Amino acid sequence: MKVAFVRLTSLGDIILAMAALQVVRRHLPECHITWVAERRFADILDYNPDIQRIIRVDLKELKKKKSLSAVRTEYRRLASFGDFDVVIDLHGMLKSAVIAASLGGVRYGFARQMIKEPLAGLFYNRSVPVPLDLPAVCRYTTLAVRSLGLDFLPDELCPPKPYLFWGADDGAATDGYFAADRPNILFVPETSASYKNYPPEKFARIANLLQGNIVICHGNQQEFLTASLIAERAPHVRVLPRLNLNQLKAAVGRCDLVIGGDSGPTHIAWACGVPSVTLFGATPVCICPTTKNRVIKTLSKVNLRKHDATDHSVRDIPEDVIVEQARELLG
Repeated sequence: MKVAFVRLTSLGDIILAMAALQVVRRHLPECHITWVAERRFADILDYNPDIQRIIRVDLKELKKKKSLSAVRTEYRRLASFGDFDVVIDLHGMLKSAVIAASLGGVRYGFARQMIKEPLAGLFYNRSVPVPLDLPAVCRYTTLAVRSLGLDFLPDELCPPKPYLFWGADDGAATDGYFAADRPNILFVPETSASYKNYPPEKFARIANLLQGNIVICHGNQQEFLTASLIAERAPHVRVLPRLNLNQLKAAVGRCDLVIGGDSGPTHIAWACGVPSVTLFGATPVCICPTTKNRVIKTLSKVNLRKHDATDHSVRDIPEDVIVEQARELLG
């Protein structure tokens, strides 16, 4: 059976959606799996043995060109990879639904009342109702397995089998940043939305309370400035160099603990089986917590369809609560 998954963005959602692969592979060990993702995020899929082919698309670049012929060429390229027996749109946007349609085969997606762009549902042959209050990782897996006529229990992902991997040379970029005689702790202070960010001054206090070998990752200039601010206030903290996704996976994989907000790099820890403390405020808990992957969620009521960008309650989580969880995980 040839199966295609479409999840284009973002980093965190692709990571959470990838958890479905191990459940599908467990039930259908001989199936051939293809994944379609935006080029800038696709490297997160590299080295996963459950994926036989990765199709990288660059819709952002196509939009810049404003060329109908370029769009046609891209969709002809996508069509050349088919036909698939089953195509599963894990994204639920119009652009992902159109891509799913270009791949051929029977197309599945979330029921229209669940997706941000209901018009996407017009491109599906079959829509699958999935409870909105499930953690995101369970929603993606439920859609995947039901599309293939399989059953799924959340216990199958609690904890997941580690499913993010990297190349032999990807650790070299951070070789000089990790210690052999102290716990290695990674901070992820920035996310894709400011209302999900924990304050840098509080991260600095946590660093000073924990000690250890603490490093911070960053993916853009704003994240670098935040990381530098924390390092200025906690002298034993170092800022990692700018890493590509495979190097970032390798860095997370050698950590003893990751602390951060609802963000892709923090979810890498969960997907790699690395101990973590993830902070949630205005967003729902999207992973399945485990004994070594803790979550701290504020009492803020979450709007499951549209997050409240004015809800900055994650900032109110006491540093001491995070430190206590961290010390337990570090043993």
